[in-house]
Amino acid sequence: MAVQPESLEVLEKADVAPAQARAIVRAIEIELAGVRDVLATKHDLVELGTSLRREMSDLGASLRREMSELGASLRGEISELGASLRGEMSELGTSLRGEMSDVSASLRGQLAEVDVRTRTDIAVLRTDMATWRGELKAEIHALVGNSTRQMYLALLGQMAVLLGFTYFFATHVR
Repeated sequence: MAVQPESLEVLEKADVAPAQARAIVRAIEIELAGVRDVLATKHDLVELGTSLRREMSDLGASLRREMSELGASLRGEISELGASLRGEMSELGTSLRGEMSDVSASLRGQLAEVDVRTRTDIAVLRTDMATWRGELKAEIHALVGNSTRQMYLALLGQMAVLLGFTYFFATHVR
């Protein structure tokens, strides 16, 4: 790269020795040349974009392929799991029906026993109630008989007293 005369003039006006001025300008030119190698050009960007598009396309295809494989694998596992669960649920249902049948039979037996005991207890209570009713009737009749007798006697006593007063007034008032 050639040294620009304007750069040298600027340095010489600043009282820099011509050899130093040339060295400074040369160093700056070398740095700029290095920077140009580092900077990307439009062509570099296009190539990079094309390369990235290709890689993204490859990655997308690879991901789609892996996703479809995983989807198929997952569908198979879910299908197996569903079949396994259906089998287990069927076994549990059969077991539960058997247990419910056993419990039902046991409850029926216990209910029959309770029914027999209840009927026996009710029959005993009816007998006891009939006995108590008879005893109560007899006691009530005895109490009513005594009360009636006492009431008649009280009534006769009052009538006698009234007749006595009437006789007293009839004989003394004249």
